[in-house]
Amino acid sequence: MKKLSAEASKKWGVKVRFIDASRLSKDRLEGFKSAIRSIPPQVRGRIVSSGNYRLPLSNGRNLNLANTPIALIYNGSGEPIDVYPHLMGTFYMDVEEFMTRLLGEGPSGYFTTRGLLEDPLKKILADAPNMLEEGLEYVGCEAETPAGIIDLLLRDKEGRLLIVEVETTASDSAVSQVCRLASGYSKASGKPLDSMRKAVVCVNCGGSLVDTCRGAEVELYRVRCERIA
Repeated sequence: MKKLSAEASKKWGVKVRFIDASRLSKDRLEGFKSAIRSIPPQVRGRIVSSGNYRLPLSNGRNLNLANTPIALIYNGSGEPIDVYPHLMGTFYMDVEEFMTRLLGEGPSGYFTTRGLLEDPLKKILADAPNMLEEGLEYVGCEAETPAGIIDLLLRDKEGRLLIVEVETTASDSAVSQVCRLASGYSKASGKPLDSMRKAVVCVNCGGSLVDTCRGAEVELYRVRCERIA
């Protein structure tokens, strides 16, 4: 954890501070709990531990410090904007995974592309993959590969896997990311790369993304709401 933090700090100028919870006063601990609760649920998801998920707060609503490292994220004005680990729908992200993504994308890139909709959108697509294409079935989420974490794994009616990268605002980097993830999954699973489909799902996109997707044989989906009444 400290190695990832040091690399992120050096690469992106992120200020990282490690705090030993055993040395904090009761007032400081309460302050951290209040800071965590002040973050909108749409951003932080669930933060109270349940089942097999270790989250910032225990069932007694106290800081879960005995066995869970907690990362509390502040903006430049000193306001808390996110916390890890957290559970958004069925998608769990711990501190190490957050730091890995932060190291790769930088703070601006990570929080811009993540937005408020990315994690809920993953949950919606996992529950209703037919939104993208008739016959698609949910296979899994947050699948680990040597190249990183796959947001969604779906299977089409012909049995082909669809590797899905979900972003609120997609850019050319999303195309590179989903291609790397597909390659990593192919190597790890032994499945031929040409037997898989790759897709970027977003709410907003622009620039040359459409041409980039076509050139890389990556499908591009833009999610829209339709008024029906």
